Amino acid sequence: MTSPAPTPTTVDLLVVLTRLETKLDAATAGIADHEIRLRTVEQSAVTETDIAQLRADVEALKRHRWPLPTIGALGGVVGAVAAVYAALHP
Repeated sequence: MTSPAPTPTTVDLLVVLTRLETKLDAATAGIADHEIRLRTVEQSAVTETDIAQLRADVEALKRHRWPLPTIGALGGVVGAVAAVYAALHP
């Protein structure tokens, strides 16, 4: 005679459910960790793009800026020449 299959008790079911819950919590934590890492990588890629764009903008501004020190020096020389000319030709 064969004996009937043993039925799981409430304690057995509780143990199995606890194991499943633990595995599910670990999987959820792993997914959350990967999501955080992915967001960090995406943000750093965006930041690198922004930095590259800002550097290009600064270089463009440097190329097109007025040469103020040179203009100031030329203005001083022109003023000195005008003063000497005015002093010599009354």
